[in-house]
This record gives sequence, structure tokens and C-alpha cells, in this order.
Amino acid sequence: MEKIGFFGGCFNPVTKAHVELIREVIQKENLDKVYFVPMGDFYEKQDLISFKQRKAMLALALQNEDKMEILEISNQKEKTYAIDTFQKIDCQFPEVQRFFIMGTDNYEKMRTWKNQELLQKYHYILLDRNKESMSSTMVRNKIKQGEDFVELVPEAIVAYIKENNLYK
Repeated sequence: MEKIGFFGGCFNPVTKAHVELIREVIQKENLDKVYFVPMGDFYEKQDLISFKQRKAMLALALQNEDKMEILEISNQKEKTYAIDTFQKIDCQFPEVQRFFIMGTDNYEKMRTWKNQELLQKYHYILLDRNKESMSSTMVRNKIKQGEDFVELVPEAIVAYIKENNLYK
């Protein structure tokens, strides 16, 4: 049976760490593929740029990754909850073994999420997000402060951010 991972997040922007972590997960867990599942525009997060721009950056970051793709499943017209996304994935990928990839920080918050009791049945791969890791927040803060951020994101993303004057 095919083993597929689903990695949800805002990817605001996608960082080198996101891609490197998923490469490691694919190898360690022997996954056939991982889908990055970007949150829609109605996700409540400060400084969230448009889904279209975040998806474009993901496409650039994943263009040379054979086992990584984007799954556009979040509803762009209204707020979507984790359980909604998980259930859509169940319907779209019924014949595979599904793994939901998330940081330990989000996993710990899950007990406060809508329909959290239904979320307990899923298989998870947890990523330990230590405070020193390259985060999207760190990238946004560096850009706002006029600091160099090129070591944190793939080269094509640096160009995209600068061309589109993002996160200023």
C-alpha cells in the first residue's frame, strides 16, 4: 500500500527548513510522496499573504522535488478547519496509508481544535520544532527589519519575495 504524507501549513513563506525536514521524513518513514497542503486565505494568522502568492512560492520551492507536491484542498471562500481538510483527504486518497505531518507545537494544541475527538483516529508524524529552527516568522521579521534573509529560503523564493515586495 502506498504511504503518503500530508504536511499542512501556511508556508508564509516556505523555508529551506520546510523542504529539508520533509526530505528527512520521506527517507526516515519510507513515504512514497508528501503533499504540502497550504492553508486558505481565511486562516486566521497575522501577516498572511494571499493563498495565490504562497502557492506560487511553494511551486518554486518544490519544482525539483520528485516526491513532493502541492495539494490545493483548503476552501478559499470560507474558514476551513483541520477536520474538514482531513476528511477531504480521506475521500480523495482512500486507497493509501495516510500520515499527517505537523509540528509538536500544533499537535499539542490539537485538543482545542474543532472536532478534536475525530482527529485522534489519524496517523501522525510529528516534527520537533525547536526555537532555533528557520521559521517563516523569522523570515518575515528579517524582511521587515531590512536584514538579510537569503540563507533561510530557497533562491527562487528570495527573488519572488523581492519582485513582489512582500512582507514589508
